[in-house]
Amino acid sequence: MKDLTFDQLRKANIKRLPQFKYKHMQPAHSEPDGSDWSPAQWLQAVVGELGEYANLRKKFERGDIDEKEFDREAADELADVQTYLDILAFRLNINLGEAVRDKFNRVSDRIECNVKL
Repeated sequence: MKDLTFDQLRKANIKRLPQFKYKHMQPAHSEPDGSDWSPAQWLQAVVGELGEYANLRKKFERGDIDEKEFDREAADELADVQTYLDILAFRLNINLGEAVRDKFNRVSDRIECNVKL
């Protein structure tokens, strides 16, 4: 199986947005491109998922859940973060793959590191 690319995620997100439903199977968006949510609302979705990851991490560190459960649930929460982050970038007309590559390479240049994307 090949690794997922930013482009594959973006295409799937765009295709799924008009089909997405809330828990009770009601349509989540009135606009097929998710434009019925403002960038601030998409940011809130990203931060909400990061909060869910942080809460999970807290439970793991205090011993409420074991490592196996943490690993499984952490992967889910971070996948949600990535998915919402891509939709936020889409709504802002940002190609996340290009943005990450550009920023990574600029930081490498700044710290005099030869690792580039």
